[in-house]
Amino acid sequence: MNKRQIQKQFTREKIIRAAKQIFIEKGIINTATSQIAEAAGIAHGTLFLHFPNKDSLVIELLDVELAKFSDKIKQLIIETTDIDTILKQYLDLIQAEEGFFSSLARELPNYKNELRRKILFRESLIREHFHQVIENGIEQKIYADIDIASTLNFLFGTINYYLSLKTSFVQQGSVIEKFRDQIIDIFMKILEKTKG
Repeated sequence: MNKRQIQKQFTREKIIRAAKQIFIEKGIINTATSQIAEAAGIAHGTLFLHFPNKDSLVIELLDVELAKFSDKIKQLIIETTDIDTILKQYLDLIQAEEGFFSSLARELPNYKNELRRKILFRESLIREHFHQVIENGIEQKIYADIDIASTLNFLFGTINYYLSLKTSFVQQGSVIEKFRDQIIDIFMKILEKTKG
């Protein structure tokens, strides 16, 4: 990479960091690209050299965040097939970036169809990792023979429910931390094979 390419990459990363912080504070819908540019310390027009519109910036930020999740979950799956461990780690990852994901979950119904579709597609990539582990567990007779898609809809729906209504459940701190044990306990009971 030459000096110009390095500078361009640095500016792009600076924009993404600034956008993430403002999205957490103000929400994605209420954030103007001019505010992101100002927070990044760049001219408003410079932002559009990197991202043609705010939606493309949201998708890039989401890709960056979910890539971290996906890589960590893939590594976990290599290390363990224990869904309890994987779910705990996943909740840790969500909690570490809870401000961003809470804003995303809260505003998702109000996004344009195209943006909403892209966001949901990216979430489906994470679901696929869970699906793989549960499917393997069912084949090995570790877990009950359940409808995996419905079970994952329940899990991700529950997590998104708490994230989207975070301020209704906690005034300060983490909503994931508050409901973590409950989420894990119910999910593991769904997977549990009945005795007998």
